[in-house]
Amino acid sequence: MIIKFKYPQLPFIPFALLFITNVFAANINILTNPGFESGTTGWTSRSCSISAVSSPVYNGSQSGRAYNRTATWNGIQQDMLNKMIIGSTYQISARLRISASSGTVKITVQKKVDGVTTYANVATGTANNTGWIYLSNNYNLTANGPLTELYVYFEGPNSGVDIYVDDANVYGPDPSQGFDAAASINIDTRYQILEGFGAAGGWYEQSVLNYSSTIRTNLYNTMFRDLGLDIYRVRNTYDIDNGYITRSATIIAAARTSLGHPIRVMNSSWGPPAYLKSNNDFENGGTLIKDANGNYKYTQFAQWWRDSLTAWSNAGVNTYYLNMQNEPQWSADWHTCLWDPTENSTRAGYKQGFAALYANLNTMPNPPKLLAPESASLGGTASYLNALNTTDKSNIYGYAHHLYDGSADNPDQLISAMTTFKNLYSDKPVFQTEFSGSPVNTWANAMNLAMLMNNCLTVENVSAYLYWDLFWASPSGLISLTTPNYTINPVYYAFKHFSYFTDPNWQRVAASSNTSALRMSSFINPENNQLSIILINISNDSDITLTFNSFGNFEVSSGSVYRSSSTENCVLLGSYIDSVLLPKNSITTIALNGSLIPQNCTQVQSFGYTLLSDLNGDCRVDYEDLSVISEYWLRSDCDTINNCNGADFEPTDGMVDFSDFSDFAIQWMQCNDPEDSDCMQNW
Repeated sequence: MIIKFKYPQLPFIPFALLFITNVFAANINILTNPGFESGTTGWTSRSCSISAVSSPVYNGSQSGRAYNRTATWNGIQQDMLNKMIIGSTYQISARLRISASSGTVKITVQKKVDGVTTYANVATGTANNTGWIYLSNNYNLTANGPLTELYVYFEGPNSGVDIYVDDANVYGPDPSQGFDAAASINIDTRYQILEGFGAAGGWYEQSVLNYSSTIRTNLYNTMFRDLGLDIYRVRNTYDIDNGYITRSATIIAAARTSLGHPIRVMNSSWGPPAYLKSNNDFENGGTLIKDANGNYKYTQFAQWWRDSLTAWSNAGVNTYYLNMQNEPQWSADWHTCLWDPTENSTRAGYKQGFAALYANLNTMPNPPKLLAPESASLGGTASYLNALNTTDKSNIYGYAHHLYDGSADNPDQLISAMTTFKNLYSDKPVFQTEFSGSPVNTWANAMNLAMLMNNCLTVENVSAYLYWDLFWASPSGLISLTTPNYTINPVYYAFKHFSYFTDPNWQRVAASSNTSALRMSSFINPENNQLSIILINISNDSDITLTFNSFGNFEVSSGSVYRSSSTENCVLLGSYIDSVLLPKNSITTIALNGSLIPQNCTQVQSFGYTLLSDLNGDCRVDYEDLSVISEYWLRSDCDTINNCNGADFEPTDGMVDFSDFSDFAIQWMQCNDPEDSDCMQNW
């Protein structure tokens, strides 16, 4: 196991800056522009029109009006996400009036928790067009999962009836003063195993190589070692631009030197060479060429891929993951090729192409792991996967897609699509293999990237997240290739909070908090002695002082805290103690060391603390285990029957004899049952 994070490499900030004491102010009205004196600032409509009017008004010079209403739920709303605090109680009230002689009016709270939208009626009354009705009631905000939407709104009368609102009030804790929150980690609840975090070197590789030797070495360390990059994605340009293979091989070799181990290479085809394209052009769309009999040349395409892998290998690059076609539904004036889910008269079929590719590559000694279909969007993935039969799917290592049906500045936009994808395709690792947004040089977009990565990891359960451009011409990329030196962009540090503090084969574990202003994820290593927690305070108004109620069965021995914000770049703040300050619009990673403390014998086995001589797994070495030795005594076929249920001790030789008995006897009459106080604790 290669542990990437080495705390002394990161800059240090005095630890005293980490903690503060919250001083809470009195409750206030947390609505923006509650009396509509600033027009409709802070307010939005619910499928109708809204405006500020000078008549009728209850107080001041203006009130809010909702009109052009076509349903009872149409009205005026305000977004309260990150303003209201989970667990707090609010008094919600307003003066209401309508344009009809009589009609029902309501105050309602809409929230979305764990992807499920619910509506809570706060107060209901009957309004008219001659006076103002006062509605008021208390509302306690709860959420047993990620809270991603929260609105207070006013609705009720029949369609065509206008609603007037004045002196609205959501009375509760002032979010600008900061607040305390609690979080918990549950080690026993485990999710996907990570393949890793990566990025592409699709273009501008020559610009990397053009830097001086000194700058180039620093750049390699920035790209790989300091980012903890696991996966490097390349374009397969064999017989298109073979120079790209040579240049990429130089960068990949440098990655190995920087990391101290090989990086996993993901090889994606943007399309085959012109001689395999229907338009005789490796660019501008087209599809796979047909032979003289009108059959698509799937076999030749598969052989091109095999020859490509040989060319890459000869350059010193072994392909770990392979994507047959990047964005098979996308046509553009750059390197592209169109594939439909299954073949028809005008386009080659992804299903047929994938079957031919697998049949060819499966005869290789160590074929790469095949991913599919690497579509441009979540929504475009299903049609390709659904076209594959059971055999095809069994030959896929993981499902790959991009996120271009989403927006980089709206990270929650795809939560519903991610949930649907997870529910349909949870039988294999999921790879998000390309997405980026601009501008990359703002902290706002760094926050958006962190939230999107968190959503992919916690909602969709992806095992790998790849940013599009590891490096690019300014002003793009995690790193912009400026002159005379390169520029590290804020999005780099957002990405680093995930990539640097995890490794392939780490596993996501359950993490939760009692505030909607906090997005969080947590990962544990295979040895169960390192735990990384990524915390994103998405509030624009409130600092959070976070305390962990529990780390489950993980006993913390030490830890370090790192933070990025508009003024900090993944700085080391100091050691983790009991609580941590999360400033508004910031990303924090807590890297903990410790061990799992089993509570029962079952957990002793699952946590890897089994005594070697405990052959029956009851946390005791006694006569029951000796009977296993006796059952297999002098058997010489242990290599075919699970090492004779463990009686053939390491180093195994296929036989149970006195050598094994000698090893067994070392732990005779020992026990490590955590529910027995007389037993040892070997954890």
